[in-house]
Amino acid sequence: MPVSVMTYNIHHANPPTQQEGFIDLDTIAQTIRKTGAELVALQELDSVTVRSGKQFQLKVLAEKLGMHYYYGKAIPYQGGGYGVGILSRYPVSDMRTVKLPNVEGFEGEDRVLALVKVTLPDNRTVYFGSTHLDVKLEGNRVLQAKEIAAIACQLQAPVIIGGDFNSTDDKAPMKELLGCLTDASRLKAPTIPVINPRRRIDYILYKGDFEVREEEVLTADNYGSDHLAFRAKLQ
Repeated sequence: MPVSVMTYNIHHANPPTQQEGFIDLDTIAQTIRKTGAELVALQELDSVTVRSGKQFQLKVLAEKLGMHYYYGKAIPYQGGGYGVGILSRYPVSDMRTVKLPNVEGFEGEDRVLALVKVTLPDNRTVYFGSTHLDVKLEGNRVLQAKEIAAIACQLQAPVIIGGDFNSTDDKAPMKELLGCLTDASRLKAPTIPVINPRRRIDYILYKGDFEVREEEVLTADNYGSDHLAFRAKLQ
């Protein structure tokens, strides 16, 4: 059976055209709902931070959409956390958050991979992950990509990972990942900025016997975040 997968960096649900502190989770939920996505990798999620009104954003989205969820905290922030998350239409198990490496001496934000096992309606299992690589240093992104690729290669099951990799596909981090994983996009449409997008840094990658049946960058949904969402249907 096909499964519809989305990755979306939601900018803590603060539309870039609005002032800091204005949070619009309804728009994010609407974007996800209208695509029928069954597995969703989210990035830049706040968890009970001051700037987001102390909401656990992933839980709110899960309740709005009737989906299972798992949150991977990357850093403490404003009395809560900031990180990545997973929404799944289907039951999840074996949840884990993997801290990703940085170059020695780096003092910026930590990055993580959130990973779950999903049981699909036909009883197949697939590992599904969400990640967000470092924005500052190529060296960090390379180390983080190597770690994710190693994890994916070692898992004895199909793997799908969505994320903001802060890298175009001609750079070293993506080359590390594409040694083990396959890019779900054939069109390679850009995902940032949301108006006149020029660069593709948001990807769905997979390992296993999948075929890409559909793909789209949601160019019309350019209000809720500073990234466009990407969706692919895998079978």
